[in-house]
Parts: sequence; structure tokens; C-alpha cells
Amino acid sequence: MAAPLETRSDCARCAALCCIAYPSQDMPGFAAAKEAGQPCPKLGGDARCTIYADRAEQGFAGCIRFECFGAGQHVVQTLFAGRDWREQPELLGPMVESFLAMRPVSDLAFLVERALATEPGAETTVRLEALDSELRAVASSRETLRDSARIAKAQAAIRRVYASIDPDKLRET
Repeated sequence: MAAPLETRSDCARCAALCCIAYPSQDMPGFAAAKEAGQPCPKLGGDARCTIYADRAEQGFAGCIRFECFGAGQHVVQTLFAGRDWREQPELLGPMVESFLAMRPVSDLAFLVERALATEPGAETTVRLEALDSELRAVASSRETLRDSARIAKAQAAIRRVYASIDPDKLRET
């Protein structure tokens, strides 16, 4: 069985993949122009943020609000076994591609975790645990992350579960 998916980002175990993957026009609160796949202009030579302490003041509040739900560290630590593009530049493209594929899976894993926190009934808990297991299986390799039909099926199942959860309970979690 695959290890549980982390649903909170841990930038120390990532490789600044979010700072590279997205184009600036897709990131509100991002004060620099960049294309998808290009490093943020504020990313230093060591692939660390050069304005981390005052990002909001410099127009990068979107970076503070961004949450990958653990996709970044999963790609680096699990799918690439701790290797990263900073030491092996040829990994940059495959890592960014994997990060973009992992993001929806991480989002869904977060939603499963949140639904479980509402302490649903036994039947719903079993469905959520099955979905959690399915998401772990999808996230287990770069090949399985390409299975968009499988991911869409999990997404539809999670939507059905959410439709059955009391919205007040969700607000409490």
C-alpha cells in the first residue's frame, strides 16, 4: 500500500516547482511577467526565493496564499526519490510536468481529508477511505498520474460525497 499523501506544502522538501510551473497571468498577486516553465525572476541561483521575507510588500502576495497541498514535496521526495533539478538540470521538465499532474490529485486528497474530519457516517467513511487509497495509487508513479480518466472518476466520487455532507460540518473543520 502506498504511503499517505501529505496535504500541506512543505517548501523545505520541494524544489521551488510552483515558482517555475505556472505562468504569471495565472497567478493573482504575482508582480512579474513569466511564462509557464520559466523560473520566477525572484528565484535565486540557489533556487530559493530572494524576497521571501517581504513578498507581499514587493507585489507577490499570491505566493503567500498559494498552497500546493503537498504536490511539490511528493514529486521531489516520492516520484524523484529526493533528486531535484537544482543538482540535475535535466530533471526540470519532467519534475514540472509531474508537479502539474500531481496538483489535482493533491487537491482531491485534501478534500478527502477534510471530509473525513467531519466525522461522517460509517458508509461515507468507507467511501472516503477507498478514495484515499485510490488517490495514493494514482500518485504512486509518474505513469499513473497520466491517467486522467481515473482522476476524473475520483473527482466525481468526491463531489458525490461532498453533496451528502452537511455544509455546517465542513465549515467547522
